[in-house]
This record gives sequence, C-alpha cells and structure tokens, in this order.
Amino acid sequence: ILSALSAAARGGVLFKGGAALETLAAVDTFAFDKTGTLTTGKVSLDKVVALDGDESGFLSLLAGLEAQSEHHSAVAMRQEAVTRGIAPIAVADVATRPSAGIVGIDGNDRLWAGNPRLAAQMGGSIDHPALLALAADTQTVIYVGRNASVLGAVTIADRTRATSAPALAALRRSGVETIVMMTGDRRPVALRIGEELGLKPEEIHADMLPEDKVKMVGELAAVGKVAFVGDGVNDAAALARADVGIAMGAAGS
Repeated sequence: ILSALSAAARGGVLFKGGAALETLAAVDTFAFDKTGTLTTGKVSLDKVVALDGDESGFLSLLAGLEAQSEHHSAVAMRQEAVTRGIAPIAVADVATRPSAGIVGIDGNDRLWAGNPRLAAQMGGSIDHPALLALAADTQTVIYVGRNASVLGAVTIADRTRATSAPALAALRRSGVETIVMMTGDRRPVALRIGEELGLKPEEIHADMLPEDKVKMVGELAAVGKVAFVGDGVNDAAALARADVGIAMGAAGS
C-alpha cells in the first residue's frame, strides 16, 4: 500500500490514506459529475440574447453578477465582457444557489442568473420565442433577470476532455460494471456529452440537485461499492456519501 500511495503521488494523485486505496480496488460502480470532470470546464460564451436589444447593458449586468462566482461558466461571461470592453456593474450580496444559479442585489433590485429552476424561483417566465429557441439547443442555457423580469439569456459551450472517453472505456475493460453520469444541466446537453463519451441514455441522469446526486449515490451504494468523481465544490456531499470520493483538483478543490 505504501508503494502504491507513493507511485500515485508521483502521478499527481493524492490518497487520504491506505483505506481509500483498498476500497477503490473493490469499486464496481463509478458515478461522474459532468462539468469540469468529464468535460474540460473551460467554457466559452456562444450566444447572447438580450430581449431589449441592448447586449452591452445586458453583459454589464451579467459580468457584475458573475464577478464573485467560482463557477466554470462565470469565467466565460466575464471574459466576454472584457473582450467587448464592457465594464461590469457593482453587485452586492452575491449568493450561490446550488444547482440553480446566482443571485445578487443592485440597488433595490435582485439580479439573478441561472437555469430554469432559478427562473421559476424568481417568478420569471422563459416563455419567449427567442428564449425558447435557445432551449432547443444542446448547449447550456443561462437565463438572466431582474426581480421577476427575464432580461435575456446566454448559451455556454463546453467540450469533453480528450481523455474522458478512453478513461471510461478502460474502466469498463477493467471490470467496472456500472458507469453513470450525473449533472444538474438540462437533459439535451447531458445527452450530447454522454453520446460523445459512449454512454447509453439510461446511464445519463440530468436536471439533478445536489441532494438528488447524494440520493442516487446512496442507492448505488446499497448494491455495490461506489466511487463518485466530481469537482470537490458543488459535489462535496456526493463525494462524502460514496465509498470512495475522487475530487478533480485541476477543476475544483
């Protein structure tokens, strides 16, 4: 075990201790997060839809809101504003809502950016032709609003890691019986990524909250040994619930 721990450390893999290494040998189920784990996490802004036509003002709001976010997509939104020479507005009391989005205060208004779940929480309607057209895309859609008004949306493009598909194939060859992908993203996005990785539709689970991932890991653990692979930030609870938690240090913490 000491020799294995040392060899793993030289390869950039740190084990908490020998027990984790021994348990890993018995794992027959691997559950993966999507963004930043199976994908690069280095996303880019693809489309911008400002319902009032003012893309500069829209991106200024969005960049100000995302200035304090640690999410992978926030970098792309801030970079787009920098590229266009747009200064972000000041947004206070920014808070993340897990598997939903981010909310902050601008004056007396609440600014927010996130998925349809967050839009519903804020009382906003995404039933607009321009927004419905984005929802038909297989990219991640982030809606932006002020109070109950939806101001527009952006789409975020992410790519699978070049090593992901070979790694999953190697796991299957090694005897791993079950591999699943869990994500809070929309199912069309999850299916596109899953197809690129050789996953079957039934192995792909989308629109999940953190507690949904914990519950599914628990269900899988009831019938075998489970390893969960995630970014160590949003997936902390699922990592802790699994028999072995594997945090992607380059993407999270």
